Amino acid sequence: MAVSLAIDYSLDASGFFTADRRAALESTLGAIAARLNDTLAAVPTANYTLETASGGRTVRTSVAADTLKVYAYGDALTDSIAQGGAFYSLPQNNAMRGQGANDYAPDVTYLKFDDDGSTSWYFGASTAGLTGSQVDFPTVARHEFLHALGFLSSQPTFARFLQNGAFIGPDARAANGGAAVPVSGSHVAAQVPSIMNAVTMQGERTELTDLEWGFLRDFGWSVVATPPAGASFVRDFDLFTGGQGEGLARVKVVPSRGVHLMRLDVLAGDTLRLRTLDGSIAAERGADSFLKIFDESGREILRDDDSPGAATGKEDLTYTFPVGGRYWVGASAFDQRDYTFTTPWTGSASSPAFYLEATLTGRAGDEPHQIAGASQAVPFAGGTYARETTLAGAAADYYRIDAVAGASYAITTALPAAGGLPGASVAAVYDAQGRRVAAMSGSAAYGALNFTAQATAAYYVRIARSVGPAAVAPNEAIADPGFRVAFGDGASNVEGARSQGHDYSLTIIETAAVPPPNLHPLFLDYGASGLWRWSEAGGFRQINAADPQDLVVAADGSLYVDYGGFGVWRWTEAGGLRQVNAADPEALATGPDGELYVDYGRFGLWRWTAADGFKLLSGADPEGFAAGASGELYVDYERFGLWRWAAADGFRQINAADPEGFVVGDAGTLYVDFGPSGLWLWTPAGGFHRLHASNPEGFAPAPWGTLAVDFGADGLWSWSRSQDAFTRLNPANPEGLVGAADGWLYVDFGPHGVWRWSAAGGLRKLNGADPQRIAARPTFGRT
Repeated sequence: MAVSLAIDYSLDASGFFTADRRAALESTLGAIAARLNDTLAAVPTANYTLETASGGRTVRTSVAADTLKVYAYGDALTDSIAQGGAFYSLPQNNAMRGQGANDYAPDVTYLKFDDDGSTSWYFGASTAGLTGSQVDFPTVARHEFLHALGFLSSQPTFARFLQNGAFIGPDARAANGGAAVPVSGSHVAAQVPSIMNAVTMQGERTELTDLEWGFLRDFGWSVVATPPAGASFVRDFDLFTGGQGEGLARVKVVPSRGVHLMRLDVLAGDTLRLRTLDGSIAAERGADSFLKIFDESGREILRDDDSPGAATGKEDLTYTFPVGGRYWVGASAFDQRDYTFTTPWTGSASSPAFYLEATLTGRAGDEPHQIAGASQAVPFAGGTYARETTLAGAAADYYRIDAVAGASYAITTALPAAGGLPGASVAAVYDAQGRRVAAMSGSAAYGALNFTAQATAAYYVRIARSVGPAAVAPNEAIADPGFRVAFGDGASNVEGARSQGHDYSLTIIETAAVPPPNLHPLFLDYGASGLWRWSEAGGFRQINAADPQDLVVAADGSLYVDYGGFGVWRWTEAGGLRQVNAADPEALATGPDGELYVDYGRFGLWRWTAADGFKLLSGADPEGFAAGASGELYVDYERFGLWRWAAADGFRQINAADPEGFVVGDAGTLYVDFGPSGLWLWTPAGGFHRLHASNPEGFAPAPWGTLAVDFGADGLWSWSRSQDAFTRLNPANPEGLVGAADGWLYVDFGPHGVWRWSAAGGLRKLNGADPQRIAARPTFGRT
């Protein structure tokens, strides 16, 4: 019997093997396998590591009896255009898969082809379009497949015939006119023309000759001159391969040639309808047909004869596949029905020809294929979402996660537990604007990634055959080009709207966000009750009984206090309160390195450091100011506009308008309240961008790249830079806001007391008293 092929494209991460290229490879290899009349033992499940340009890839597989498994994939090759090889065991006497002594048979084989764009491949069925600058793919595929079939100088049944640089196997020698065949490594030496020469000539197509078939016989293969009449399967046709579907295949079955055994790749949930029909001429009418379906292991799962409602002697059956993968359809005359997957019918048949019509349709209820279409969030049960499904067609699948800031998600793709048609299933995560925030490497067909939500917002998991781009359109649309293949008999063809597909399982494990620990104290001015500090560990403790006029916290945790006529003071845990200057300031601000900026009214704007003391920055009286994370200072000079100061280049105007307030965020951002003109974002690279048309009453930078905004009667809101969207946190109107470096937002709700908020912990009350002002270690640090 002819050896069957099981070609696996799961390592083809680059998508080199399109449907047409798969068809070219399978027909090329199938013609060789059809002449190998061997009986091979099954190979038990084992691990094999195959090399790729990005590193070793380990696969775990078994191989059915009488089957050669071939891993075929594209790879970036630097020293060759293709490589072929095999894994084989070395039992006693080299009876490798249950055959006789010195009988080569591999456990698993592989073929890889250059896909980095440096090789100009030609895939045509004929040589009509082959040019002198192109490399003929069928020729190279034959060459590499012969390596996999034993043309390896290290494998025992090759090496046993090596003598003085020549191969002396009897069959190869006979095909070479009785002379030993000179070889060079695992190739035929250049002086003997052969498809197994080390160099493949561009612009030429080469077939196997008696020489190569002789080598295979010497390796131990049972090579037949032509498939034995009436004693082999006809394997000229494939129905749907590589996940193709949503289409129709029409094959002319000629029983006198033998039982037709046709490959069928399906996805889980695909429905196959098979009909046998008479043709238009007398030689195609009146056949009594018979159909069988086998799974990949060769087990018969369905047979049909004379379906109810079909024409006399004809079939009309429908079957839905619960598990995706490779199947086989056997079509024969009724008299040929006594065959198995491994044993063809051996009699002669005088039946007329007939036509097999196969329709393959996918399951209903496909996943959304764009962010805009993924309107429903995936449901988590016990923190886990799991789904087994299909990537059907060219478009990606999308899954929405309604995340909470700080929550983490472990995303895994794999082949479904019950098996399926394999294929690259690479996950990437996008925000609502289509910006990629995390992705698998794409170096393997399946994998895992972890990401932590930076905002309480919707995120989208995109499953595709390769790593997703840095940005996708929310209404992304990828059209499937469909496919059409015409077979050489002129009467058979297959076409459809789904050009590719495979099965995959997706698991998303959600780990809920944990409220951040309280790392730094909150400072509170309770007016006549003095200055206080609060921490989770120590609770409320008074620092001083005097009533401060203002207080700010530096990035190093030190506290600066304006005590009016008593001057500016600095407090630290270790040193307590110490006076910085006796003058009465109008306003204070701190910088990222512990420096203090002081507005002394008509005496101008000053900068103080512990090392250098006070230095005048400008003699003008500012209306307001705030320091940035890189040492810059932003200053409001009222009708003279908004300015930026840096030690390197002094003062430069940002905008001529007079802001009502501003705060500095992370990554060089500045948030500005322009009153009735709304709330704006400014960056050095992008300039001004309006966030909201409303006039805020207050705002504060918060962790995770967010901004907390007090919209008065409309309540407390959060704006996320990653999502570019506002989310309401609470309908109450706050009197003060402070974003702290440890991840908490502190809120003064006036007579309702002081609260703190985090995405994971929500609002928590600290104290019922109403403070005059609050301050905490700022969210920025030196950048």
